[in-house]
Amino acid sequence: MLNTRIAAVLAAVVAAAILAFALTVSAGDDASAASKGKCPKANATPGEASAEQLGDAVVCLIGKERKKADVKAVDQNGALTSVAAKHTKVMIEENCLDHRCRGEKPLNERIVNSGYPRPGERYSFGEVTGCSLTPEAMVDAWMDSRVHRKRILGKKYRDVGIGAAKGSPNVAGCDDGRRRGVYTVILGSNQG
Repeated sequence: MLNTRIAAVLAAVVAAAILAFALTVSAGDDASAASKGKCPKANATPGEASAEQLGDAVVCLIGKERKKADVKAVDQNGALTSVAAKHTKVMIEENCLDHRCRGEKPLNERIVNSGYPRPGERYSFGEVTGCSLTPEAMVDAWMDSRVHRKRILGKKYRDVGIGAAKGSPNVAGCDDGRRRGVYTVILGSNQG
């Protein structure tokens, strides 16, 4: 009887140790990926990551592309992120995959209204949008497009705003029955 209890306690301790080890390894995967220069959640589908994680992965991947091209990194900007996030939501709601959807003001006005350039500041901006199964696939598609690549690697840009959402507009290329993510990236530069 005593041996059975000791065996049960030992089995419970071993099971707990294995579970703790598995959780530590799993939790360390993203930290390990980041320390190895990989972008956490870069290959996650919208069902496997939050919208914030998907957006962070896109920004990380854009940073890697800029570094490879020897272009200065961009910093996340709250005002541009707000504009990008709202536009991403509108694209899904309005079944639109474009730079301006029904009911929206032109992008220039949306940026100015966000407070990104202070009054009197000169600024420039570029935007890329799209839908994809993973952040990495989205950035790869943009980098394969001459126009999008030029915007992403634009040397004048210093700031970035990201909008990411689960879902897809009902437009060709996005609504193929697979759960995709929709992304908006706004790159900006203001020169006081």
